Amino acid sequence: METSRSRVAIDVHRADFDQSILEQIGAGYDLLVLDWGLETPDARGVLDAFQQSAPETQILVLSEDVPTDDPVDRGANELLVGPHSDERLCVTIERLLLQGAYEEAMNEFFRLSTERALLESELQSDIDAADRYQSIVCNLYESRKRAAEIRDELSVDEFDQSLRQLLDE
Repeated sequence: METSRSRVAIDVHRADFDQSILEQIGAGYDLLVLDWGLETPDARGVLDAFQQSAPETQILVLSEDVPTDDPVDRGANELLVGPHSDERLCVTIERLLLQGAYEEAMNEFFRLSTERALLESELQSDIDAADRYQSIVCNLYESRKRAAEIRDELSVDEFDQSLRQLLDE
């Protein structure tokens, strides 16, 4: 896959099957691309382990044919059944990464909005929170700007899908 022409920065890491998969799972991964035909370790176990250890990680499952046990029902974000083109794989990866980034930006925006509202009520009660309030307002502005930048990268369909996913949580 050609990552240099991607709409998002992609840093690819491959699993080292000489080490335990559990030791390689971390919250630092934005996307897991998982071969559903993987037998050692079992793809279903890898999916379950990622969901428990790194629940914010988007999961794309690749399969040679339609699996009897649907990985999306098990928590994967997307299933691509082969054969598929490199272009389709790249577009799907970009979309999932952008959706994850947008969801993260919106969660931060909502968190900051809630904190700002709490600080506003504290300010009205004469509690000294002015410095913290100013800091939150600045962070909120930056968060709103970041979310808008990500939203602009998404197509209308990708944005609709991201919004539905965000509202489902």
